[in-house]
Amino acid sequence: MGFSEDQALETYKSMIAIGTEALKALQLINGGAIVALLAYLGQVPDRAHLAPLVAKPLALFLGGLLAATLAFLGTYLTQLTLLNEFFKGGAFRGPKHMSWLYLTIGIALASLGLFGWGSFAAVGALSHP
Repeated sequence: MGFSEDQALETYKSMIAIGTEALKALQLINGGAIVALLAYLGQVPDRAHLAPLVAKPLALFLGGLLAATLAFLGTYLTQLTLLNEFFKGGAFRGPKHMSWLYLTIGIALASLGLFGWGSFAAVGALSHP
């Protein structure tokens, strides 16, 4: 049994959908962490003492949110380059779509890493008496 063009197209569409949902999840966890940390800070009585301590975790979560958003731009550039490669063939000059893809994956992993780092930083900042 061979892999038909229809199956290949549907697999490609599902891969794009999965990637889009993963990027949305990165935006959600980083943005949600920012909102949760700010909401917590707004409810504690000693917020003046805690505010400087949560600056680093907030910056890390913000960096993660920015990276996740930039990864969406990377997906667009990947698809645009792939389209140009398809229609222009050997006449296309510029970075190949795989370069954009690897860059986008790296940015998405950086977003996840910033979320993890921010989480550990937040636990450390909020566990000090």
